[in-house]
Amino acid sequence: MNSKNHPLPVRVSFISLGCAKNLVDSEKMLGLLAEGGFVLVNSDEPAEVKIINTCGFIADARQEALENIAQAIEEKLAGKIGHVVVAGCLAQFWGQKLLEQFPDISDLIQLAQRDRIAEITRRLVAPNSPPAPIPLRFRPEKFSHIISDDKARLRLTEPCWSYLRISEGCDRQCSFCTIPLIRGPYRSKPLPEIINEARELVNDGAVELNLIGQETSIYGKDLHNNESLASLVRQLNQIDGLKWLRILYTHPASITDELIEALANCEKAVPYLDIPLQHINDRILKLMHRRINRRKTEIILKKLRQSIDNIAIRTTMLVGFPSETEAEFAELLDFIHQQRFEALGCFTYSREAETLAAKIRDQISEKLKLSRHERLMLAQREIAFAHADSLVGTTIETLIIRPIGDAEINQLKLDLKKSWFLARHSGQAPEMDSECYLAGDNADKIESGEIKFALITARVQYDLIGKINP
Repeated sequence: MNSKNHPLPVRVSFISLGCAKNLVDSEKMLGLLAEGGFVLVNSDEPAEVKIINTCGFIADARQEALENIAQAIEEKLAGKIGHVVVAGCLAQFWGQKLLEQFPDISDLIQLAQRDRIAEITRRLVAPNSPPAPIPLRFRPEKFSHIISDDKARLRLTEPCWSYLRISEGCDRQCSFCTIPLIRGPYRSKPLPEIINEARELVNDGAVELNLIGQETSIYGKDLHNNESLASLVRQLNQIDGLKWLRILYTHPASITDELIEALANCEKAVPYLDIPLQHINDRILKLMHRRINRRKTEIILKKLRQSIDNIAIRTTMLVGFPSETEAEFAELLDFIHQQRFEALGCFTYSREAETLAAKIRDQISEKLKLSRHERLMLAQREIAFAHADSLVGTTIETLIIRPIGDAEINQLKLDLKKSWFLARHSGQAPEMDSECYLAGDNADKIESGEIKFALITARVQYDLIGKINP
């Protein structure tokens, strides 16, 4: 920034909420702010501008965002913060409501305005400028058919791993989901741009890339060069310095034989696949507009297990969907016992007014939703513990994430006389799966980002304890 116009550095604090896709947006905005000359400070420090990148997917996420906005407004009125800017999914989805509820918001940044973050921030803090007028009505910006690139991010993850977004939006129109309303139609990022971004991330120290998008498995469907997720995996597999490649957020109906073959044959593709199934009962799947049934789902799962050695499959289930009967929930529980997923997450149904599922008359009570959620997760806990126990006594490859400090070692009740490292094996995705805690001799010779064999010696809840091989 011009020192004449801005005699003091402009401090910007930032709060990032929501999913991995939102995190990538946050990292991109932080990169643009840093390039623009703004000084980034912790979210609890005084700042000229505080930016909250929000999630608006379900009620709990919106409540978290609203609480953060309310806190920021309090800080503004107390003189600790100059301007409060709300960005991301909730700004996109509830723009008008936010303006009405929080008239002290200085500006809203919709998803299509992400790359203008530095420009908008600079305008807010320009000296001698009148206060930014708050629009009386929110005007949604149209989504571009071109997906913005995510290069030059200021990454918030550990240096040795990163998310790599390959698409934006969704066309599925699942009856419970607001994502198409918030993030727009499906758009694939051009393959050459993904490769360039992947190289940038690897050059920046990332040895593990986790592919994300609202539905990664249909990557390339809107491109014209016969590109697909399988062809993308094969090209990423050739990048020097990349060690692990992981695929998240696939849809069972779009997992092809070509993709399975690529995962089986590309050595950098870890044997892991995230497949949110949501349910297994055919009637519920039809009401959800999932475009797949139980039989086809089981065929895909069987083919994956037969084709990819030691594959870890993670899924997500949704319980308490409108009209879900006890028998249909019992079918879901039985299915989970049969499949024995290595990792599983569960959500209770959130009634979103703009969705088709909200119009179904037979809504499930919150008490019953929570009961079914607890029963499902208790069933999965036994499965996950059994899987973790099966790894005790084995030697497996792990990715060293970072050393663990004394305070964390003490909190985890590990041996303070040893040097410890946080790590993950190939069946553990970052931020949502379990982790490994590994003791290592010659700690000064063990570096983050290395792949090390480790002997697993114990399980503590979902996590594994072990020792790095010499």
